[in-house]
Amino acid sequence: MSTPVPGRVEVDAPPIEPYTYGLLSVAQVVTSDGRWQMGGVEYETDACAQGGRVEGSCPVPVAGGGTSHDKPLAEGLTWVEGGGPFTVYTRAECNPVGFAAAQDRALRRLRIIEAREVEHAFSLQLAGETPRLPLGSTAVPLLTALGALEADAALHYAGQPTLHAPRWTQPHFTAAQLVSQQGPVLRTELESRIAFGGGYYDNPAAPADPAPAAGQFWLYATGTVVARRSQPFAHEAFEPPTNSLVAIAERTYALDHDCYVAAVLVTVAPPTGGA
Repeated sequence: MSTPVPGRVEVDAPPIEPYTYGLLSVAQVVTSDGRWQMGGVEYETDACAQGGRVEGSCPVPVAGGGTSHDKPLAEGLTWVEGGGPFTVYTRAECNPVGFAAAQDRALRRLRIIEAREVEHAFSLQLAGETPRLPLGSTAVPLLTALGALEADAALHYAGQPTLHAPRWTQPHFTAAQLVSQQGPVLRTELESRIAFGGGYYDNPAAPADPAPAAGQFWLYATGTVVARRSQPFAHEAFEPPTNSLVAIAERTYALDHDCYVAAVLVTVAPPTGGA
């Protein structure tokens, strides 16, 4: 007589450690419903204002006309147009027998996946812009790239920039001692926030799976990022053809960043060459 083998016992899933140091850790997150859900937002900003200086106490004529104390207008008003609204969703589906609290399950899944989906959206949003390229399109070492963006932001943006890099690049920043932890945020030595987005593309203009072995990525710097989002909600329905209970949870987002955006192509690939 054979010995019966007991079946597996169902237990609770292990707890998940929260996702850290992504886009939502550096953005100003505003959770509220409103008209922005229809078309996004726009605003007037002074953060990219430019000026000048005059020297001496008396004006003197200058070549081309005018005097050394003329004060031309550097630029007009700067308007920021944020990205359009998008909705992050997740779906839970199962036989209704024993599938209790389907909406709660869908909402839990939404909280797990929404950060990376928002990062995908922001990365693609950057691809649709025309960033400043302080070093052109030639790949440079990480230290050079970070220094160039910090310097460029100081000249063209009034506040601390926010940096954006694919998540696989974080060890390179840490090995070079370029970032440090300040509460839930990582910052550079000059106090700029940096997001290591799991949903960021190495090249937003050609979105593809991360390629750490290739050793190249675009490092972006933007003005302050705001993530507007609605309250999450869920709904469920029974599908007779498949005898399934379906619950969908979703939340609408709209992302914007202040007037500044710049990018540098970075190489972290090890040098190659013959003996």
